[in-house]
Amino acid sequence: MKRFHLFLKTLLFPIGKLLFPCKVMDKDNYRTYDRGRVVISNHLSWIDICYQLFSIPGYKRILSKKENGQNKFVHWLFRSIGVLFVNREKPELSSMRECLGSLNNGETLCIYPEGTRNRVDRTIQPLHSGAAMFAVKGAATVVPVVVHHKGKLFRRNYLGVGDSIDLTDLYRKRIDESVLAEATARFKAGMEKTLEKLDEWVATKGWRLDKKTKRAEKRALKKQYAAARKTAKRAERSNG
Repeated sequence: MKRFHLFLKTLLFPIGKLLFPCKVMDKDNYRTYDRGRVVISNHLSWIDICYQLFSIPGYKRILSKKENGQNKFVHWLFRSIGVLFVNREKPELSSMRECLGSLNNGETLCIYPEGTRNRVDRTIQPLHSGAAMFAVKGAATVVPVVVHHKGKLFRRNYLGVGDSIDLTDLYRKRIDESVLAEATARFKAGMEKTLEKLDEWVATKGWRLDKKTKRAEKRALKKQYAAARKTAKRAERSNG
């Protein structure tokens, strides 16, 4: 499943970047953790999934509502690349076990906790508690990744990667409505904070500053390497 996912992603990457161009803010925040990770995202259109696949690195298991997998071929294809179909009204025990098993294996679950596409505005809508349940029960690292606006083919969009949301004080508590409500509130606050930061980053064309900063860092590293080589050569000559 993972190999097929990464194979298709590599094969389709040039087409994906052409169809769904996207700049990513604070991409370095999205790093590898020792335990499983839950990515929570806002949901403005179906293209959001393509931004996740082609602009954010690594293998992700995306949660989708069961109705999207009614076609047998679509169900097979999506399952083959790691999509998890979940009954939103009454989650099946097998689906919950598979989600938690993925987290225990150190994999990433991508969840859209608003439950459906936001057709109102860009404001983060009320969140369902399912993502909180998986995150707390799976002791997962939670990373908000928000999309700037409703996507269109061949039009550039922007993703913002936020700081991880701390749930460590909830991991050992008995999972009840109050714990899920607290975790969900933190999710919403983290997503709103990330969206606000992304708005400013887009307005100031922050990706240009990011490029300049990375170039400056590379130049500084090259100078350090050059200085280290000179020092090493001098040491060799003096020892010789």
